[in-house]
Amino acid sequence: MENSINQRVLIIGAGPAGLTLGYYLNKYNVDYLILEQSDKVGSSWTQMPDHLHLITYWKSNCLLDEDLKLFDPDKIHSAKDFAQYLEDFSSIHQLKIKTHNKVLDIAKENNQFIVRTQIDEYKAVLVVDCRGYFSFPYIPLLKINGNAPFMMHFKDYKNCTQLNQHKKILVVGKRLSAGQLLCELSISGKHQLFLSARSSIRFSSPLFLFKHFLRHLDFYEGIIKKFNLRLKEAREVPMHISAKTIIKKQVKVFGDIVKIENKKVHFTCGTIQEIDAIVFATGFSPTAINLRDDFESATIDGLYYLGRGTQRTFTSRFIRGIREDASVLGQLILGKLAPNNKSQ
Repeated sequence: MENSINQRVLIIGAGPAGLTLGYYLNKYNVDYLILEQSDKVGSSWTQMPDHLHLITYWKSNCLLDEDLKLFDPDKIHSAKDFAQYLEDFSSIHQLKIKTHNKVLDIAKENNQFIVRTQIDEYKAVLVVDCRGYFSFPYIPLLKINGNAPFMMHFKDYKNCTQLNQHKKILVVGKRLSAGQLLCELSISGKHQLFLSARSSIRFSSPLFLFKHFLRHLDFYEGIIKKFNLRLKEAREVPMHISAKTIIKKQVKVFGDIVKIENKKVHFTCGTIQEIDAIVFATGFSPTAINLRDDFESATIDGLYYLGRGTQRTFTSRFIRGIREDASVLGQLILGKLAPNNKSQ
């Protein structure tokens, strides 16, 4: 391992949160470096399912107000298109990024952070963890005996060809990604589809109302923020209304899974169903953290977080919330660093 590399601020993760914060630190002339574990920025977005699109319009997903004019503000982009935008963003703004640097350990010694990756060791005054929501896939603990069905998390799903050799597919989940997956698999007509949901499924509004809501999202969320209505209460993203008919016609719905014995899945409703493959569309669950002032670790001074759910508001884990929070955190970091700690 090479000698330690000194930085004022280390940002972990080159996704939307890390890149936006890097933009503001660039703007404020603060010495920083972004560490990314993969070979390119926005890697979570390049790895998403081929069919996946963002659920809100471009005006809710551009990282800067000035980027609004790049595309139709009322257009929904694919994850692939957004990944390309992130790559272009980092290039245009000449952000300081080191790829292939997966963080293995963060320690603090003598008021200085020591961040170790598989390549280098870094020292920093402040560290910002921007490993976002998609870095923490959640799979429920299940009692499994014998030769279980093929299993994967939605984050590893690219397209239906991965499941071509499996006839009976069980999707576990009740929110947006579960509905998206069922819609795609139903088109091929190759599978017998099942759904496991712990509680009742909630669908989005009818299409015309849904589009109206997306078009005026800033207005409605602005009202919630203005009147402090359940500001930090997490909000689930329901299944798209398009999945409702498919589930009614083509999908057998069961309750929660009790256990799996070989390829037989036992459900709370008492049903036992033979399954060839299980896809967990069970979302993501970042490690719980205690924060003060919305961003800083309550136990480790100088360790900050960006892009986690309900940090400042219910939108903090979404791109539109990251855009707002990154600006606030950039100013906070600027204030924390003494004048002689800024790059000249």
